[in-house]
Amino acid sequence: MEVRCSMVLTEKEIGEFIDAAVRDHVAARKMIEARPDLLNARWTHNETILHFLAVEGYVEAVRFLAAAGAAIDEVNEFGDTALIDVALLGNAEIAKLLLDHGANPNAPSKTKDNPLGAAVWSGNVELVELLLAAGARTEFEDLWLALQAGRAPRGEMEALLARYGISPASRGGPVEE
Repeated sequence: MEVRCSMVLTEKEIGEFIDAAVRDHVAARKMIEARPDLLNARWTHNETILHFLAVEGYVEAVRFLAAAGAAIDEVNEFGDTALIDVALLGNAEIAKLLLDHGANPNAPSKTKDNPLGAAVWSGNVELVELLLAAGARTEFEDLWLALQAGRAPRGEMEALLARYGISPASRGGPVEE
């Protein structure tokens, strides 16, 4: 019987890996080969490195990690996936990248409802359309609250939602008289 001793990753090792994922993919690949556990290591707020870099907007680093096989739908200490957090930030480019690598457009959250509600709140119409096209469900209770609190011109967002058959009356939202 083989006994394997696993060393815990240090903050320094994780920090160096983050830097390599951003600046030097050859070095990052070598680091993963030497320590495969780096690929899904946890960082601030118990986020994976991919999650952390997605929130920080490092598109190429996220692309590298996703292609290397990093877990896409892991949650942080708040119960949010990377897709939920980038949707809240309105980052359509990284959201598309995550969706292209299998991110769940209906991932639940303990704090933000779902990616679609977060995207509606962000006001990014392009991102909302991207999530709807990816199969995001629309029956979430907070969708209209997100719309009211959102940053996009309300008419533009409502028109997009209507193209997908979603209206306040159909979802229990406020009805204008």
